[in-house]
Amino acid sequence: MVDISISSLLRTEWIIPIFLGMIFLASLLANKTRVPYTMVLVGVGIVVSLAHVSGIGLIDKTRFQVDPKLILYFIVPPLIFEAMMKIDREQFKTVRISSLLLSTLGVVLATLVGGFLLSYVAGLPTIVAFAFAALIAPTDAAIVIEVFKKIKAPMPLTVLMQSEASFNDATGVVIFSSIIAIALAQGSALEATETINQINVDILGQLEHFAIVFFGGIAIGLGFAIAARFLIKLMNEPLPETALSVAVLFGSVVVANALQFSGLVAAAASGLYFGNLVMKGKGIMSEKAQMYSSHFWDMIAFFANSVAFLYLGLSMDILNMGKNLPLIAMAFGAVLAARAASTYPILAATHRLTQEKWPNAWRHVIMIGGMRGALSVALVATLPENNFKDILEPITFGVVLSSLIVQYPILSRYIKKAFPETIQN
Repeated sequence: MVDISISSLLRTEWIIPIFLGMIFLASLLANKTRVPYTMVLVGVGIVVSLAHVSGIGLIDKTRFQVDPKLILYFIVPPLIFEAMMKIDREQFKTVRISSLLLSTLGVVLATLVGGFLLSYVAGLPTIVAFAFAALIAPTDAAIVIEVFKKIKAPMPLTVLMQSEASFNDATGVVIFSSIIAIALAQGSALEATETINQINVDILGQLEHFAIVFFGGIAIGLGFAIAARFLIKLMNEPLPETALSVAVLFGSVVVANALQFSGLVAAAASGLYFGNLVMKGKGIMSEKAQMYSSHFWDMIAFFANSVAFLYLGLSMDILNMGKNLPLIAMAFGAVLAARAASTYPILAATHRLTQEKWPNAWRHVIMIGGMRGALSVALVATLPENNFKDILEPITFGVVLSSLIVQYPILSRYIKKAFPETIQN
């Protein structure tokens, strides 16, 4: 007779079946309640986390602790690659200026506005305020991609939101890492009990560093995708051709990261090129191979998305967040204000000076649709255990959870009201 005790459920080999069970449970609840599957998965993670803290959980949450670098380097990249692979290059050309400006200048403006608001209104130490503003400024690729797959918005809006979320991660990561480096250089603020209240920044040096990281990532991603275009002509079987797409993604991400470039930008660039000039290129991939690759990446994106949202739920420290509700509320307000201050001026400028036209209703969708998620949680989790992290963690968790709970339903209702012709039954 097989004895499966509670302790045996905690063994490593049970992690995968328990994870798959959580996915099934979330799907079942989503079908019954009409709540989005990903939101249910976050809720499942939170329940497991609360049960673990209370000491009544049957599942040891520590068994599901994921290295945040794994999220940054191996969970988010497939989501970006799959989303960009399905974006038509002609559609991307119609939004490319706005997309690149929002993902670079927009993140910088959001960091500056958010940092000043949190420093002068919420009273956070300057270095903490700007570090938080930097890690929370980028919209989260996993959430934005998932939301705009479910919500039927006009295609230019969907393309802009997905491409912005795919590219802006690099800007946030560079700014955040630079602020942390400055904190260390100015007196080891990460270890001190009193946090530094001023930041000395070499702006030209940081701009140069960002350009190298960003465009270096694009070059690596395009290099791998171009090489695949030639190599795939030597193949005539769907499975090896699909395997080559996996090599393109993770090869470009690993090499870009190793060279101190952005692996996330490399994933976006390689996905856009591979989807348009390799998969859809004339005489390069057969229809059967295209179907195989498309279904394969749908499945990979589904599992990566599930891991990202479950990671969000499991990471949430609800008890600690409850102790910081006033600060979280002010931080969430500052984040929304920073998003507005960065998106509306940029979109107004591109609307006026380029052929990319953004009516007011579309600008509101772009502002509201900038949600935060696993990227911000993973960035704060990379910090060493210290006073600095203790301040940032509950604020980050609280704002991310608020973003999911508040922005998603508002966005859904607004799109249905503003674009009734896009609603599909």
